Amino acid sequence: MTREELGMLDFAVKWAPFGGGDDHILPEFGIFPAVFYRRLQRLLAHATVDDSVRRRLDELCTTKLAPARPGRKRSYSRVRTARSSTSPAGTR
Repeated sequence: MTREELGMLDFAVKWAPFGGGDDHILPEFGIFPAVFYRRLQRLLAHATVDDSVRRRLDELCTTKLAPARPGRKRSYSRVRTARSSTSPAGTR
């Protein structure tokens, strides 16, 4: 693993609990967040990391790379709200 790859992995582990640190990726690595998350996903396939860390970071990458739904802000909270989880459409 290269020094840059180790830096990306360390950064991801550090910032994952806080939503990924998107505002810091470009200044730190010189790449846009989407590029960072694609590289991180490829890195996770080959890196020797704990399985729970791998799953958590892969989930973060998948979430970050998923297309945003029109008209809906992306939530970085781990807590599901009643509005986002169980309310049928139109009964809010």
